[in-house]
Amino acid sequence: MTEREDRAAGTVERLFASLAARRYPIYLGGLGVVVLVRAFAPTWTRTPVFVLALTLMCTTYLAELHGRAETETRTLVVALAVAGVAVGAFVVAEVNPVGGFLFVLGGLFFFRAATRRRT
Repeated sequence: MTEREDRAAGTVERLFASLAARRYPIYLGGLGVVVLVRAFAPTWTRTPVFVLALTLMCTTYLAELHGRAETETRTLVVALAVAGVAVGAFVVAEVNPVGGFLFVLGGLFFFRAATRRRT
């Protein structure tokens, strides 16, 4: 790895550790935000807030999985995985639940590709 790749991987590792350490407030807060936005917010704000909350919650879950595994991270592929989850959340909310879940599943597969066993 180059120095730049080492720095990027270190940043991802720190971000994942921070998310995993705060997982319960993130999950409860995300759920609360989704419920409140669906109940009280104007229609035009629902989708962006829903997608943001779901993306943060899914990324936190990926961080938990990563923390349990003995793996190294490939930063670009992790970014694609998070993007897949975000697009999937939007598609679930606004277009088609089945298609959206396929995007989320694709994001999870990208995450799996982004990690490899430490040697």
